[in-house]
Amino acid sequence: MGDVYITAMGVASPIGNSVEEFKRNFLAGASGIQEIRGKQVPEEFPIPYAGIVNRDSLIKFKNQGGKNELDYAKFTTHSTLEALQNITVEDKIDAIVYGTAEGVNFDHIKTVLESKNLDSIDWESARSEGAINVIKNILASLGHSVPSDMNCISVNSACASGNQAIGLAMQRIRSGMWKRAIVGGVDARCNKANLMNFHLLGALTTDDVPPHKASRPFSGDRSGFVRGEGAITLIIESEQAMLARKATGLAKVLGYGLTSDAFRLTDGRDDASCVIKAMQLAIGDAGLKEDQIDAISAHGTSTKLNDRLETFACKKVFGERAKKVPVSSLKSQTGHSTVAAGAMEALASVIMLQEQVLGPTLNLNIPDPECDLDYVPNEKRKAKINYILSNNFGFGGQNACLVFGRA
Repeated sequence: MGDVYITAMGVASPIGNSVEEFKRNFLAGASGIQEIRGKQVPEEFPIPYAGIVNRDSLIKFKNQGGKNELDYAKFTTHSTLEALQNITVEDKIDAIVYGTAEGVNFDHIKTVLESKNLDSIDWESARSEGAINVIKNILASLGHSVPSDMNCISVNSACASGNQAIGLAMQRIRSGMWKRAIVGGVDARCNKANLMNFHLLGALTTDDVPPHKASRPFSGDRSGFVRGEGAITLIIESEQAMLARKATGLAKVLGYGLTSDAFRLTDGRDDASCVIKAMQLAIGDAGLKEDQIDAISAHGTSTKLNDRLETFACKKVFGERAKKVPVSSLKSQTGHSTVAAGAMEALASVIMLQEQVLGPTLNLNIPDPECDLDYVPNEKRKAKINYILSNNFGFGGQNACLVFGRA
């Protein structure tokens, strides 16, 4: 078994539509959470804000068939084109493993029906695996070989999807089944129907605060998460494949742990036993001990329950050392992009490893006795980082953890 490397990245996100822009804003502690009432949703809508992608700066690409392209396709196209910049047609892509959600929403269908122009939407792209087809079409358009039996896996395990997509591909590359894969995730569902679903579950904050102060992971005044959106595409490959094309590794994907609570539709287990196990499995799969982990990229959603349980799990995994392991939550800057979140946090982890800087957890101003770890409050911090544990925990008790290492 050889090492698996991340060698290229692309992003469409609330804090930047290029890796460089994302890095600059991430480390500056910028927020991409904006007011959405009167824009994405009506003025009287109960949800006031979300982490929104700037559509105006997305890369334009030939639209297949001239159909009305959906947002998830625009995001996926943008991030994939950036990631493929230095991949030539000779660099064979063995697989696509991507976190995907439903491609179309009720608002879009209503608009189409009202216009009485059913041909204005590409219904094939509305399938949940539509992002896979978007990527295949891009590869074909750029001259890459796209065989009909290409390995393609569409992952939808809620908030664990991004980590699961990366982990599944890493396992197959490490085993020798594949040499190179496109991985990542996309979520473009900051629409009325999806926002209302989470609102009715009581998961979203509606506090009357400025948008950039709404997402408050681990803070005593947190009251729910902020919805986000985006797409992240990564190229991961074996060391042999990377060296053959004279590429440079950005970071290593070292370990993967996956568990299922099998408990409730939304809440995790009260004892966090399966979360703890997923973290331990990822660390063990990386061939490391707990005391070698230098930082944690937290799931850190800003809900009362999640942040408390993740803190509890960290204490169980790291014992007396837990308070010395810094924990950062990207969602304080971007909101929670659910299906895309793990891949977005993988990008943040790579940046932290490269820059040797811990990302900040914004808006952490009020202590919570049950959340008493080092969450890198409000400002980035220089640190020696060799290994990062990245956590993602989805509805249904789907827990996926990754370990990234310096290249």
